[in-house]
Amino acid sequence: MIKLEQKILVIYYSLTGNTKLIAETIQNAIGADIQEIKPVKELDPESGTRFMWGGMQATMKKKPKLEAFDKDPSDYDLIFIGTPVWAWQASPPIRSLSKMYDFSDKKVALWCCCSGKGIKAMERIKKLYRKANVVGEKIFQDPLTVKTEEAKQIASEWAKEIVTN
Repeated sequence: MIKLEQKILVIYYSLTGNTKLIAETIQNAIGADIQEIKPVKELDPESGTRFMWGGMQATMKKKPKLEAFDKDPSDYDLIFIGTPVWAWQASPPIRSLSKMYDFSDKKVALWCCCSGKGIKAMERIKKLYRKANVVGEKIFQDPLTVKTEEAKQIASEWAKEIVTN
């Protein structure tokens, strides 16, 4: 873990655990605070229809109501924001986050977890945070099931690089 000179928050949404794995890896690598985003009405991660409903909500650009946060993103100098990719979009809770707080000129590092390449999705995620100062971006492919240790190492090194630059 590196010594921080700035207040750093890792904020993420995860339905199936992929994004949570990366969030906790980043938190541990740099000693940041962490905030999980939870919708008031969550999809069932065990439901066979979760992909259909989640993808439809993402495509329709839904912004679900979120549970209250323990941490206020406006109190931080740098924020790592992570989302799963649903239908080539940020998850709806991350869309809600982008509207709840003013990220203008705030330093943010964006990452997503997906099954494909994620390039199109990352471009759309960056548009949600276009007023922010995006200092980094990273795409992780199925980190819970494909090369988990490698994904954790990449996440850790990436986070340290963002913090020290």
